[in-house]
Amino acid sequence: MGKRKRPQIDVLTHDEDLQNDALTETIIHTDLTATDHGLSRSGQYYTVPASPPPSNPANSQGGSIAWNTSADCPSLLGDWDPSTELPGDFMDTAYIDTQWTNGDFDKPKRARTAGDNPLLLWIPEIDRYLGELLRLEGRGSRQLNGKCPDCRVARQAYRCDDCTDTRLFCKGCIVQRHSALPFHRPKEWIDGRFKKVSLRDLGLRIQLGHPIGESCTNPAPSFGNGFVVIDIDAIHEISLDFCDCQTSHPPYVQLLRNRLFPATTFEPRTAATFRVLEFFQLLSLMSKVSAFEYYQTVHRRTDNIGVNPPPDRYKTFIRMVREWRHLKMLKRAGRGHDPSGVTGTTEGELTLLCPACPHPGKNLPENWKECPPEDKWRHALFLGIDANFRLKRLNVSNNARDPSLNHGYAYFVHDGPFNEFLNEYNKKIPDDTSTCNNHDAIKSASIRGGKGTAASGVGAVVCSRHDMKLPVSLGDLQKGERYVNMDYFFCSSVHFDSPDVLVVSYDIACQWSRNLFQRISSYPSRLQINQPPENITFAVPKFHLPAHREHCQITYSLNFLPRVGRTDGEAPERGWAALNPVASSTKEMGPGSRRDTLDDMLGDYNWRKIISLFTSILRKAKEAVPLREEHVAGFKAFSAALPPDTVMEWTHAVRKWELDLKMPNLFKSAVHTVSGNAVKLELAREEALASTSKEIPIIHEDITPSLLISQGLELEDQQRRLQIDMKNLGKDATDLQRANIVEDSNRLRRRIDAWIEVQHLYVPSVATLRAHADREGGGAPVEPINIQLMLPSHVVGEVDMSQFLLQYEWRLRFAYMHDVLRELRRHLILRTHMYRFKDRYGHGQSHHTRSLGVISTVQAKINMDLLRYRENRLALCALAGPLAKTGWERELRPLEDKDIRALNATELNETSRTGEGTRTIPWIWRVEYAGDSGSGIIHEALKIEWCKARARAHRWQEECIILQEETARIITFFKWEARRWRQMAEKTISTIYDEGNTHTEGRRAYALQQTDNHDTMRLNCERAWADLGKWFAMGEGDANRAGFSVVKSMDGGGMLCTM
Repeated sequence: MGKRKRPQIDVLTHDEDLQNDALTETIIHTDLTATDHGLSRSGQYYTVPASPPPSNPANSQGGSIAWNTSADCPSLLGDWDPSTELPGDFMDTAYIDTQWTNGDFDKPKRARTAGDNPLLLWIPEIDRYLGELLRLEGRGSRQLNGKCPDCRVARQAYRCDDCTDTRLFCKGCIVQRHSALPFHRPKEWIDGRFKKVSLRDLGLRIQLGHPIGESCTNPAPSFGNGFVVIDIDAIHEISLDFCDCQTSHPPYVQLLRNRLFPATTFEPRTAATFRVLEFFQLLSLMSKVSAFEYYQTVHRRTDNIGVNPPPDRYKTFIRMVREWRHLKMLKRAGRGHDPSGVTGTTEGELTLLCPACPHPGKNLPENWKECPPEDKWRHALFLGIDANFRLKRLNVSNNARDPSLNHGYAYFVHDGPFNEFLNEYNKKIPDDTSTCNNHDAIKSASIRGGKGTAASGVGAVVCSRHDMKLPVSLGDLQKGERYVNMDYFFCSSVHFDSPDVLVVSYDIACQWSRNLFQRISSYPSRLQINQPPENITFAVPKFHLPAHREHCQITYSLNFLPRVGRTDGEAPERGWAALNPVASSTKEMGPGSRRDTLDDMLGDYNWRKIISLFTSILRKAKEAVPLREEHVAGFKAFSAALPPDTVMEWTHAVRKWELDLKMPNLFKSAVHTVSGNAVKLELAREEALASTSKEIPIIHEDITPSLLISQGLELEDQQRRLQIDMKNLGKDATDLQRANIVEDSNRLRRRIDAWIEVQHLYVPSVATLRAHADREGGGAPVEPINIQLMLPSHVVGEVDMSQFLLQYEWRLRFAYMHDVLRELRRHLILRTHMYRFKDRYGHGQSHHTRSLGVISTVQAKINMDLLRYRENRLALCALAGPLAKTGWERELRPLEDKDIRALNATELNETSRTGEGTRTIPWIWRVEYAGDSGSGIIHEALKIEWCKARARAHRWQEECIILQEETARIITFFKWEARRWRQMAEKTISTIYDEGNTHTEGRRAYALQQTDNHDTMRLNCERAWADLGKWFAMGEGDANRAGFSVVKSMDGGGMLCTM
């Protein structure tokens, strides 16, 4: 079940309708349709009755569950209400996704009002708004005949734009009013207009070290008697005095106690307010704006005409931001409550852990290690590994000049030990040769990031179920996605507080995992992992799986592997999407600045995931239970339609594979298949044997008869492809595109001419036929795509030729047709996957259009497969008579449009799902090269489909069990965090500078605040999930209610789905 579609509906409410008792609404329904020329838009108007008043769920009768539908707890069973959606022109896709995540779209219906379209109400008032803006440029209503409203003596001359009070005051009163607001910007009324003036010019001096209004007996002016403060809205030049009394604190401490962050600890001349640092940090985390862009914004707000620019403090600002980020991480991790201080921070201690993942000693039962082996999967940790080559770093600065403040304290590994490891093992660990397809991750292992690049990207290990970054699990890639780098990140993250069972997904897991444990055994002891190989399951993420060969698709599929639920393994890709916008700014940073910045952004990414856990778990539960019931019922119906003995045989076989993945895999077809390449090899061997006995004449020394036919079929295929390329060229094609087509056409003509010369040697009569065709055509040149190749199937019956050439073409085409069917099936699977990916992640018009473009590319390949199959079948029909071939039509049937559909996917526009046990299987999924017998093929196809139906039912049952485990772990984790902070609040840490226990009080207050935060999140989850137990127990397929676990059902102790 994908995310519910949000239709684009504009609602226009007329004033006269509001006066009627029976309200009506005129609805404009807009449809967007993808065509060859782009997107077409059409609209229709409908007049419908207004929505009725919402009914109260609490008054409904029956045994339905009373879900908590308060504002902070979205309804689990609520339906999408199109009438509550705003017009698309006013909506931001990020806002829509946020509202959807927070559940704000699940609200009861209400009557429409004129205020639902505020823009239309605002348009008539534009002139009034504009007039009020201009009025504020003047003095407005003057009081007391131009006298100051405070002292009532001096002349009104000054007004502050940052204050809500728009009255004018005298010089002395405006300074007095801003003694506690020193960073406001007053203006002076001169010559009929306001002119900017600073509080410093008006005589305001800021005294630190004493309360406001209290004078200092020994003030010390700031260095140079000038001081610059960067605030949230401007850069201020102020007059500032430090306290130089006998008991005074250092200047930087006096600044900190006034919420001013000093740029240096010695004679500071610049500071930033706490609020500007906090605001920029949050803004950069949300919008990914760079420090330069933000600083330039504040700079322009200070002086937007360039006449009196403020002092340039950009480099100072970015240094203070970096220090601020580090301090906030230390504070939130509780390092200020530890007697060892910052120096006692251990690796990974500053990370925000995923509450839903298993953490021994934090959110697992005390006896979790004593649970039966068949239940250990409930406490498995799901990991996802991936690399991002957009987060590269240019070769600027170095670790000596720009060291990291987080020495492996957070998400990035400590660069010192990591570089030592690379220096020792870079050459010892070779890059394996791929035994799978030509993956980009394998190819990029030896590719550098380009000239002037110090890091080609970033590798990471993340939580693949909740998309959170793990401690000490990220690091730089120096030369592509090499195993030595990825091994270090994997071992480093697993070594940090992980359970006994792991499920690891990686887009090249089939290659990376082959010699993993052999490589780990040669690494230092600090990288040795505690999990035995049999406790680690390797998988390939679902979106990347179609790019692998067939063996990997059935061996590393998260759809087939047991005890993984509905995990897709694509979490790293989602995380990269959030980080990629900062790539342009972080690539210019030094190594330390870049790691610290990314550490802070990764921490914020984890925090946003944590605070949205209660809604994400609800959404997953809402999806999982109905689909569990659907697939369990479908699997039961499927099994009931099969012979019981067959079902029992398959059940025992698949159980053995689930317990030991080295056993025969039932998802792999056991029917013998032959490919076109295999037939080529077979024919070449036959010709080698026949050449010695002169049974088959070899006229050309390089081109044998079978090679001649094979090359002719390849040329035929190239003609089809070139014809399609020329058709897709279009009248607006560029000169380069047209040049490429001409070059391809010339290249094909040269190949065809060379092939025809050899063809005439083996079949001389074809030369006469071709000359006759040229005369009939008037001798005009023929385009390469229209040249008749005159293969044996084209001229059979018209010319005399050897029987072995007919046999060769028959055997090659017969095998090629099976190759085409395999390609067609693979493309159908890919198209189905692309549709699902678009529906789930393709939010917004641009993403939708891009997805349609990718899908159209796959559809073009499907169309090509269809054309190739039909033309090859026509050739077989022509050859079948002379060769007396019969029975082949039952296997290679005519391919109709209705047969072009996926085996396990519903049509895109279907409104209901078909049961697994009653669905018909298209013949293209039941055919393989296995002689004339089709019963074995159908039996094999049914076995594989039955195994897949069983796997679907089991995965959804496992998903429900995993979700229940996660809810319990989340609540337990919040309890643990609250208890940890409560203990910190009770600690007393004495320091030499803690006069009056003010530091102790601050530590205690912060710890109690964190305790309240985690208690609040726990209570929020408990309220939102109060009825989840009843929800999971509803419908068919509840394994817990049946009294057995998933793994027990696989080892003979029972069965999921009672089957």
